[in-house]
Amino acid sequence: MLKEFYTAMCDDILSERKRIGGDWAIAGIAMNRELRDHIRSRLGPDLVFVILSMDKEEIRKRVKDRHHGDEHAVEMMEPINKLCDPIGDDEENAVSVTVTSEMSKEDVLNKILELVH
Repeated sequence: MLKEFYTAMCDDILSERKRIGGDWAIAGIAMNRELRDHIRSRLGPDLVFVILSMDKEEIRKRVKDRHHGDEHAVEMMEPINKLCDPIGDDEENAVSVTVTSEMSKEDVLNKILELVH
């Protein structure tokens, strides 16, 4: 079922990119290597995955802040985070950024841009 979801998402991305053009950044979760490889097969070799990593407490804090203190949102995200795999040593076009509590959104963005360019 996940593969079908990602196939439909990729088809939509390809359609809109053809219509609008340009470079894109898309936020989402590609939980494991199998899904990332599937997405790569659909979107092509220019695709770069950026995997954001944080410690458990930082994730809780950021999700809670993003959802206006809603503890339920935090509880919903915790099981999803446990399903996510890190980048494989042999994965091409994938970078990992460790986000710390000291980093601002701009710091995170700058680190990503440094790694992908």
